[in-house]
Amino acid sequence: MDDTRHTTEPPPAPAPPAAAGRATLGGAFADDRRLRAWMWVATSFLAVLLFTVSVPLAATLYGVHLLAAFATSLAMAGALPLAVRLPWVAAALATVGVLAFALLSAPSEGAPWPWPVTTIIGQGALVIVLGLTRPWWVGFAAWLAAVVVTAPFAFVDVGAAANVVTATAVTALALTVAILMAQRRLIGAELFRERAHSASEQQRRVLVEERNRIARELHDVVAHGLSIIHVQATSAPYRIEGLNDGAKAEFAEIAASARSAMTEMRQLLGVLRSADAAAETAPQPGLRDLPTLVAAVERAGVPLTLELGERLPEGGLAATSAYRIVQEALSNVVRHAPGATTHVSIEVLGDDLVVAVENDPTTDALGPDAAAGGHGLVGIGERATLLGGHAEYGPRPGGGYRVLATLPLGPDGGTA
Repeated sequence: MDDTRHTTEPPPAPAPPAAAGRATLGGAFADDRRLRAWMWVATSFLAVLLFTVSVPLAATLYGVHLLAAFATSLAMAGALPLAVRLPWVAAALATVGVLAFALLSAPSEGAPWPWPVTTIIGQGALVIVLGLTRPWWVGFAAWLAAVVVTAPFAFVDVGAAANVVTATAVTALALTVAILMAQRRLIGAELFRERAHSASEQQRRVLVEERNRIARELHDVVAHGLSIIHVQATSAPYRIEGLNDGAKAEFAEIAASARSAMTEMRQLLGVLRSADAAAETAPQPGLRDLPTLVAAVERAGVPLTLELGERLPEGGLAATSAYRIVQEALSNVVRHAPGATTHVSIEVLGDDLVVAVENDPTTDALGPDAAAGGHGLVGIGERATLLGGHAEYGPRPGGGYRVLATLPLGPDGGTA
């Protein structure tokens, strides 16, 4: 049965597997673009702050020429927003800026060197951006390049060595955190894709199972018609006097064709039937069995009225499908709208058999199995489609739910 509640809420429309896959990929791309946009805004803001602080700090505390202070500060700060789109250019620019500042500020004393605080912050932010948006080795390469070009300065004095070790450790920690966060985000995206794929496969499997079940149910109806053709064609030469040899041969061919068709249907049914499915020996129900079904649903506490029109088919594919559609719809009423007044009508309009099941909003508490999943509405749609008809279902404007199916009867009145 279906898990869509017979209330004022519309049923969720299941997306086709291909559309679900495209939606998943589109969502992943949108998240990636959103992350990069936020990264660009954040790095641009941080770059402006670092630039405004680094220029006076380099010119006054480290004695760097003002133009050189502008150039080195611009290199280190400008590398941050560039890292979002041009990672290798940003890494190279930051490395050149770090090395140039270390060389130009070498004569200074009494300040952290060769890595001032602004450089440590800028390089830490750079490896974080690269670690979050690029493969781990890109951020590692940028971090390693900056460490390698400043490592020789550690041999100048103890203060420089301590500064290089501190900067190396801080930026390495920032890179490690960024890589771990990126891996966690990657794993989350993979899990999301796997869930979407599993849901798509489940939907496809439900559709196939429902089609197989419908095919097994309709087998008896078609087999009955073929068996009548076989019997009539076989007995015609004995029942009809004066048949010539050509007519007898034609009846024999008809009987052979019917017999061959029944054999092929049995083979097909054997393929469709699962190994643990028991063979159905009871005849398939039809419209004549609806009063019994209605009585059973009324005993379950659902006030129900049944309206049957004229010229309804006694049997055949349309009658069996109509019975199953009513059965599925009433099962949903029992589960999702217990106690709701329900009306079932079946009539012939033109060449179509029209089945309608409508229920009012429920006032009773839902049962424990109301949230259980199923595919009753999928089965209703499949039954109508396989006969060349269509089915509609959804909430009614005034509340409650409605299922409407139109089944073509065909030239034989649906008795085939």
